[in-house]
Amino acid sequence: MEYLRSYLSHSGFMPSAALVLIFYALLRGARNSMWRIALLSLPGTIAHELAHFVVGAVLLAKPRGFSIWPTAQGHTWRLGSVSFGNIGLLNGALVALAPLLLLPIAWLCLVHVLLPLWNDNQWGWWLLAGYLTATALFAALPSFQDIKLGGRSLLLYAALGGFLWWAYSHSLIG
Repeated sequence: MEYLRSYLSHSGFMPSAALVLIFYALLRGARNSMWRIALLSLPGTIAHELAHFVVGAVLLAKPRGFSIWPTAQGHTWRLGSVSFGNIGLLNGALVALAPLLLLPIAWLCLVHVLLPLWNDNQWGWWLLAGYLTATALFAALPSFQDIKLGGRSLLLYAALGGFLWWAYSHSLIG
């Protein structure tokens, strides 16, 4: 808790967090134009797809293709994609949820990049870092397509977690 308190009391924390939230809100507002959101969220899209790619490579899902070019799919758009040759029950959930790794990265950018830039009065770099941090935050949630890709694996891990919770709770009572 002391770790968090040291950052919260920093003079640049609130302005930096507000900057990231403002950029995040602007990104959310730009979703009504496909090309606007594709362009503005490009750094986050690259990070999102790289998270899938790297986790997939580590977990032997055999990444086959990587794209950050927006494509239309019916009434929706896909901002980027990674295709895999070996998604299974054991690795599917982790590959699907890989963009969640951008959440701690966004936090680290906030405290280790934005705060020093604030201290050094480097306002241009501070604005740029705030924008890039917001795009990472914006891209951190897995898409519906991601969840669909790892759906069976997610169900397996949810069932396993539920069973372990049930077994643990009943062993304490009995």
